[in-house]
Amino acid sequence: MPSLDIVALRRAFLENRYFIKLHAKQRMSERKVSDRDLRHVILAGEAIEVTPDAYPFPKALFMAEVAGEPLYVACAFDGQFAHIITVHWYDPQKWVDPRTRRAP
Repeated sequence: MPSLDIVALRRAFLENRYFIKLHAKQRMSERKVSDRDLRHVILAGEAIEVTPDAYPFPKALFMAEVAGEPLYVACAFDGQFAHIITVHWYDPQKWVDPRTRRAP
């Protein structure tokens, strides 16, 4: 089973070995998320969900507070490069609390 090395993912991000997917760039713009916010969440945030068997690469959902609000960053890792998939703010309609999703 594939695994996800969070330390290696963060190292890749620190070493500028990452891609911000078009979808993520669009969401960052729409949701007023800065590159600094993104960096904070990836490097200092908590990996609240890890999906080692995600296709095509293992992925994690990171969460950290930015300006007093939970911000989430979905990121996949191919072993060399991090792939930023999307970003979103806390939505109480979708989350019980900042770490627990509501059932579908």
